[in-house]
Amino acid sequence: MFRQYYSRFEENNAQVLGISCDSVASHRAWSTSLGGLPYPELSDFHPKGKASQAFDLWNEDRGVSRRAVVVVDKEGIIRFRETYEPGVLPDPLDIVAAIEKLG
Repeated sequence: MFRQYYSRFEENNAQVLGISCDSVASHRAWSTSLGGLPYPELSDFHPKGKASQAFDLWNEDRGVSRRAVVVVDKEGIIRFRETYEPGVLPDPLDIVAAIEKLG
């Protein structure tokens, strides 16, 4: 889904990263099943959820991270943050618009 918009992220000097609490091996298998991804996948597996907690995305009840898109500017300030329920995909154009606002 994001592959067709990836060039727009690059045009705006955005670094796209995927992150989840899954293991590196799980990331590799998922990425391979999709035919590869144009961006790096990061693992928040151990210590489990530390990055998710830092972005206030940790779901303590389920022991997993909430699904989210976060846009951080070059100064480290969060400029866009949206969480999504399982099964709901983010609109890539909303993310591109948030990135373009950064100029």
